Amino acid sequence: MAVSQHIWHCGAGLPGDVLIADLRAYRYDAHFHDAWSIGAIAQGRCAFTVHGQAFEAGEGDLVVIAPGQVHTGGTSAGLLAYRMAYIEPAWFQEHALALRDGGLTLPGPVIHDAALCGQWLATLAPDETEDALRRGRLSAALFGLLAAHGWAAGEASAEGGGAAAGFAAVPAAGPRIPDVCALLFERMRADPACAPDLEALARAEGKHRSTLVKQFARRYGLPPQAWLRNWRVARARALLRGGLPLADAAAAVGFADQAHLTRVFKQVYGSPPGVLCKSAARAVGF
Repeated sequence: MAVSQHIWHCGAGLPGDVLIADLRAYRYDAHFHDAWSIGAIAQGRCAFTVHGQAFEAGEGDLVVIAPGQVHTGGTSAGLLAYRMAYIEPAWFQEHALALRDGGLTLPGPVIHDAALCGQWLATLAPDETEDALRRGRLSAALFGLLAAHGWAAGEASAEGGGAAAGFAAVPAAGPRIPDVCALLFERMRADPACAPDLEALARAEGKHRSTLVKQFARRYGLPPQAWLRNWRVARARALLRGGLPLADAAAAVGFADQAHLTRVFKQVYGSPPGVLCKSAARAVGF
């Protein structure tokens, strides 16, 4: 296993984070982000899943994953080099609405477009480009991607034949989910520091705890405790990017201490939160 390069660029004027990674025999466990993940593969191949469905992407491909979509990633052999932007949903939506009333979404998770991939690789290059210029290039790259591959929600995609209909934070497919699952989801999303009593929730619905856990995982991609752990990391990341100290961020989202946050953060993102903190500090001139 090797992560030979793993760098966050967190400019104060940028609408999200940029990750540059060179991986060998490294795989990410199932996780999700609270941002649009748009990545360009420079070298190698990536085998991954999105809500349990297997995909592959290679050099010249773009990988697009919507906020909340549970996915894996990485490579089992050879070098995988890629650059990934994590774009705030509000900024993504501004661009989508500028191109079409009602907005646009993107098919995914793999888009075969070598020219656009090259544009994204150049936009996300690890150089000393000032934030304003990089923001402009990122905006142009996003407009280009939406213009070339975006389609209105509810329309069938030419390539996927409607396969992207479930391309949203919470997939609509599958059996009807009991209200208790939605209640649990909303409670954890509203308060990542909460400690839901799964036994009591299940008992109130006349169900076993294991049944509730399985139903929740089928709907949201992860069991409740795993989903909450990932959500806590996602919210902590946003707090760290804003300059909050590590210990304070850990307490704010419900981790026992900063060591606990550090351990889970590295499991989800591949790097410890200290890398993000240092980048955020440089961005604001600390």
